[in-house]
Amino acid sequence: MASSNQNSAIQRYFNREFSWLEFNQRVLAEARNEDNLLLDRLKFVAIASSNFDEFFMVRMASFSDDDPQAKEICARAFEMISERNLFFLNTMVPQLASAGIARVLTQALNEIQIEYVRKFFHKEILPLLTPVAIREENAVPILSNLAIYRYVELRESGKDDGFHYAVIQMPKKVPRIISLPAEQGYSFILVEDVVSLFLKEIFVGFEIIDQGILRLTRAAEFSLDEERDEDFAKVMSEALRSRRNNHIVRLEVSASERMVEFIKKRLNVPEHRVYQNQGWFGLRSLSELVNLPMFESLRRPAWVPKPSMAFEREDDIWTAIRERDRLVHHPYESFDSVLRFLSEAAKDPDVLAIKQTLYRTDRHSLVIKALEKAAENGKQVTVLLELKARFDEERNIEWAKRLENAGASVLYGVSGLKTHAKACLVVRREVEGIRRYVHLATGNYNEKTAELYSDIGFFSANEALTADIALFFNVITGFSNPSAFHKIEISPHGLRRRLMRMILREGMRSTKSKPGLIMAKMNSLVDPDIIEALYRASEQGVTVKLNVRGICCLRPRVKGLSDNIEVVSIVDMFLEHSRLFYFQNAGDEEVYFSSADWMPRNLDRRLEILCPVEDAGNRLEVQGLLEAYFKDNVKSWSLNEDGGYSRKPAGQDKPFRVQEFLMHKAADSHSLKKKAVSRELTPQKPKIDL
Repeated sequence: MASSNQNSAIQRYFNREFSWLEFNQRVLAEARNEDNLLLDRLKFVAIASSNFDEFFMVRMASFSDDDPQAKEICARAFEMISERNLFFLNTMVPQLASAGIARVLTQALNEIQIEYVRKFFHKEILPLLTPVAIREENAVPILSNLAIYRYVELRESGKDDGFHYAVIQMPKKVPRIISLPAEQGYSFILVEDVVSLFLKEIFVGFEIIDQGILRLTRAAEFSLDEERDEDFAKVMSEALRSRRNNHIVRLEVSASERMVEFIKKRLNVPEHRVYQNQGWFGLRSLSELVNLPMFESLRRPAWVPKPSMAFEREDDIWTAIRERDRLVHHPYESFDSVLRFLSEAAKDPDVLAIKQTLYRTDRHSLVIKALEKAAENGKQVTVLLELKARFDEERNIEWAKRLENAGASVLYGVSGLKTHAKACLVVRREVEGIRRYVHLATGNYNEKTAELYSDIGFFSANEALTADIALFFNVITGFSNPSAFHKIEISPHGLRRRLMRMILREGMRSTKSKPGLIMAKMNSLVDPDIIEALYRASEQGVTVKLNVRGICCLRPRVKGLSDNIEVVSIVDMFLEHSRLFYFQNAGDEEVYFSSADWMPRNLDRRLEILCPVEDAGNRLEVQGLLEAYFKDNVKSWSLNEDGGYSRKPAGQDKPFRVQEFLMHKAADSHSLKKKAVSRELTPQKPKIDL
C-alpha cells in the first residue's frame, strides 16, 4: 500500500518500494493458494524469498540508515517475512511431511541416520569449515553476502573470563539440503544442523554456551569509474571485489538476546535493519526440493515449449524470414528458433557478419557457443556484452574472454548507460546483393529463462527495419547520429518522446462517440511523466488498460484523475516479462514491442529499443494477446485506489487463465500442424479388390 507519510504533493503516485512489496505479497499468495499443487506452492515460497534478498540488496541499499522511510519500509518487509515464515512453518512444513518430504531435526535422527550424518560430516564438511573468532578488540572479519553462518557463544573450559563468540560459514561446495537414509519418502537435514551436532569437535577446549544462526545481506551496488583508460573488464573485476565489503542492509539472526546485541553492535547494524528470524534461513534453497524426482504428482507437469509454427517446416530459415516478419511467443513456443537463427548464421558460408547485444545469458549458453563458432568460421562477429548487468557481471566477464579468444570483437557496453536492448543482426551475401536479417526481443538471449519467462521474439528482413538496427549498432559502437531511424526508437534518445507523443495523440483523437484505447503490458510503471500523460488521456475519455506485473506507481480509478484507467497484474507459472503496447489511434491501430519498461532508468539511463509490429497478422496476434491478458479472472489481480490488490472476480464469466489458454493454443496449433504434415507426406495406398 502507499506509504503513510506521503504528503499531498505526491498523492498522485504510489510509493515505489511499497508497490514492490505488494508485488511480492501476490507471489506469496500463490504459495498460499491451495488450488496450486504442493511443490508448485513451495516454488513460490522460494521465489518470494529470493525476491526479498534482491529487494534489500538493491532497493534498501539506496536508503541511508537515518532515513525515516527506510525504517517504515523495513518494518513492512519484516512483517511480511514473518507472515511468510509462520505460514511456511505452521502450514507447509506439516503438509510436506504428510506428503513424504520431511526435514529431520537433530534430536529426531535415528541411529542409522546419526551414523550417516557423522560420516558425511567428517568426510565432506569438516575439511571445509573455518571457524572465525569475533572479538571486541579486533576488526570484524568480512562476512559473505547471503551466506549462512552457525553463530556460537563459548567459554574457555575451566576459566571464568567471560564469553567468546565465533561464526562458521556453511561451505559453498556442500548442498544445503542433505538427503538422509529413510525407509519411505524423502528425509533430509540442513547442513547447518549437521554442523551444530559437532561443534565440540570444532571448538576443542571450549564449552558451548549457546548457538544460533545468522545471515547478512549486503548492498549490491558498487562505484565504477567508466572513464578509466584501462581494460574495462579489469576495472569491473576490481569493482566486484569491492562489492564483497559493501555495507550491510539486513541482518537476520536467530540467537539469544545477548548474542543478538553483541553481533549487532560489532557489525554496526541499526536496529531497524535487524530481523530476528525464528524460521528457516534462506528459503530460496527450497527450490532444491521442488524438482524431487519421486514426487511428480505434487507438481504441475513441466511445460515443454512447442516448435515455432513459423519455422518448423521451413528448410531455409532465410527464405522464411524474407517471406514475411515472424513472431514467436516464449515459452509457449521454443527458443530453438533463435538458436537455429544463430547456428545457421554461424555455419552459412554466405553470412559475412553477426552483430549482437548480450545482457543475461545461460550458464551453459548455446548462444555464446554459436557466436564462438561463427567467429572461428571467419565471420565478422561483434558482440556488445553488458558487463554492468547486475548479478551477472562475473559470468559476462568470462563470456567476453571466451568470445575474444574465438576471434570476436567484444565491446563492454556504453559509458554511463546499460545496454538492455535485445538485438541480433545478420549480414548475408545473396544473389541480389547484401541482405540483412534481424532478431529483436523483449527478453534476454537466455535459453533457460526462455522456458520460464513470457516474452516475444521477432524476426525480419524488412530493409528499413534492418537498416535501423544496423544504425543502432553503429550508434552504440561508434559515433553515428541516433536521429535517423525510420522504424524503431531507442532510449535515451527518442523512445520517451515517441511514447509521450502516442499517449497524447490518443487523448487528442478520442471523442465521446469513439473513445480512444491504450493497452499496455510491462513489468513496471514508475516514470512520472508517462503517468501524468496517462492521467491526461484518461481525463480526455481514453480507456487505459494496463497489465503491470510488478511495481506500479500510478493510481487507477481515482475520480477526476484516472477514472478510465484499469491496472491488473498476473502472477502465475511463468514470469510475465514481455513489454507490449497497443494504441487505437482513431482506427489506424499501432502495435509495438520493446525491451523497455516505463521507468526513468529504462527511458533515460539505458539503451533500449521500441519496435513497431506492422505485419497485419502479427499485429492482430499481439492485439489478441493483450486482450487475452485482460480477460484472465483466475490469476489476475486488480490494483485498488488505495494501493492494495484484490483478486479479479470471475463474476458470471467462465474461469479464464491466460497462461493455460496460451499453452493449449500452442499445443493445439502444433498438433494440427503435425496432422497436416502427416496427411501431406503419407502416401495413400490404392484400394485393391480381391
